[in-house]
Amino acid sequence: MSRPRPVHVHLAPELVAPARLAGGVAVVIDVLRATTTIVHALAAGCVAVRPVATVEEARALASTFPPGGALLAGERHARPLPGFDLGNSPNHFTPVRCSGRTLVMTTTNGTRALLHCGAAERIVLAAFANRGATCEQLAREARPIHVVCAGSSGEVALEDALLAGALVEALRERGECTLDDGALLAWSCFREHGSTLEQALRRGVGGAHLIALGYDDDVRAAACVDRFALVPEVRRGPLRIEIA
Repeated sequence: MSRPRPVHVHLAPELVAPARLAGGVAVVIDVLRATTTIVHALAAGCVAVRPVATVEEARALASTFPPGGALLAGERHARPLPGFDLGNSPNHFTPVRCSGRTLVMTTTNGTRALLHCGAAERIVLAAFANRGATCEQLAREARPIHVVCAGSSGEVALEDALLAGALVEALRERGECTLDDGALLAWSCFREHGSTLEQALRRGVGGAHLIALGYDDDVRAAACVDRFALVPEVRRGPLRIEIA
């Protein structure tokens, strides 16, 4: 008889020491908007995503590519960065812009959360847009699963907790799991609010902030479930994100 799969949910990166992820699978979530945007960018034809921590690193890395080889994108506090090709709006990442190019990306919370997970044996990225594909891959994992929510500047974000809960529910349906308190909280959140997903995203602080800035379409895109059957996975040497 197989042992139950351990599933941990960390509602902000600050709530898990990087060393604790060693030997496990980290699932990075930033529903509004980094992981949603990365899924869209890879689906639109980006060959890889190079996540970096700072604006300066992003500009320097993009400059090493041949003309037209890199797409520079990112935001700070939801606003696009001066001189960048794109911000962080998922629907702006179209095949015309993305095909054959490498996306160099820095965001306020999402890329920071991803870089926090470097000690994990495997790192994948999840959004509602690829929820089903992510669950299919995680269901085959024997290693401990750590869902790491990007949150917002160290605080819990409703939209990330909702997706974490959706992953927990799907994993429970696919086999026996042991859940920590974070997983139980996220699962309860999804059971309470998951049936009205877009409304829930709009009610959260992050969603309300985006709507106030005019990014209603971004919230709608983030609430679109299973639009893509792909899973972004982190590769090393150099650090990059590609389709698993």
